[in-house]
Amino acid sequence: MTRLFRKYRRIARGISPLDITSNFDQEELSWDDLFLDGNSVNTSELFLGKYSRDGIKFMIEKFGLDRQARHRGIRHLSVDIDTIDPYRHKLTIYDGHQQDHNHVVMEFVARYQHLVPKDVDAEFLYTKPLKVLMVEWLLLQNPKATFTNRKPRLPGQDYPGLGLGDELLALFTLMGRHLRVDGIINVPEYYHTGLLFSKRFVFLSPCTQSQVTQVAYDLWKKYRLSVIAWASATGSIFNTSTGETFDWQPRKQIIPLQAQLRQYFKSDIYQGIATKRSSKKIYSINEDKLREAFSAMAEPPFPF
Repeated sequence: MTRLFRKYRRIARGISPLDITSNFDQEELSWDDLFLDGNSVNTSELFLGKYSRDGIKFMIEKFGLDRQARHRGIRHLSVDIDTIDPYRHKLTIYDGHQQDHNHVVMEFVARYQHLVPKDVDAEFLYTKPLKVLMVEWLLLQNPKATFTNRKPRLPGQDYPGLGLGDELLALFTLMGRHLRVDGIINVPEYYHTGLLFSKRFVFLSPCTQSQVTQVAYDLWKKYRLSVIAWASATGSIFNTSTGETFDWQPRKQIIPLQAQLRQYFKSDIYQGIATKRSSKKIYSINEDKLREAFSAMAEPPFPF
């Protein structure tokens, strides 16, 4: 992730001048301006007040996302933005010009929010108010791909993933800096998405961060991601000491961008709990329960 972010940052700094879109004043903007200085025009017609439809298409091309999409069988990307609700903006990228769910490649819904940490999470001990970008919905999928036993359907999926998660997380960081927010917050609906996003995001709750890591540590050597994902979704992961089911509850995770906030997540007060991990196995999968859940499905995602 760090290498990819540095690559994208180099791309951003190497492209100048930039006339990103006709929605902006006809002044030259560099990518440093776009992503770091936040000097672009802010209007209600732009996605998150910063990005036009043409500007987003420009970024897709400059960062090579269109090329990577073509390698995945998606020949043409079309962009649509919905800013009718001034507080909740929606970006949708389609495969081709047909705009329906079966052609969605990416759907991203977000809004700005001011947070008082103590009101957000009792375990989040940072004390200063935060301006964040709240991700309300995020979907990445490849409508041209099909599920296989090697890459089966995961909980919540209608189509296989796009395989550009790392690239998106790196762009999230650049976007957050451009938007001058303190952080980007996501609330993963499923355990496996929270785990995958942990490459860049960190949970506000250090206890949740520790638990997510512990479950992965205990199960990863024996099971692949798809098994862990479905075991969590079907209540088939349990605590070997207490017998209690691991019940995933969506919790907020953040990409910390503001310097003091980043230091908080590196502090002893957070790391002392977040990195605590038992060398003794705590979590296991009740394979019989998972098989029973699969047998009740009309189309089980894979043989187990």
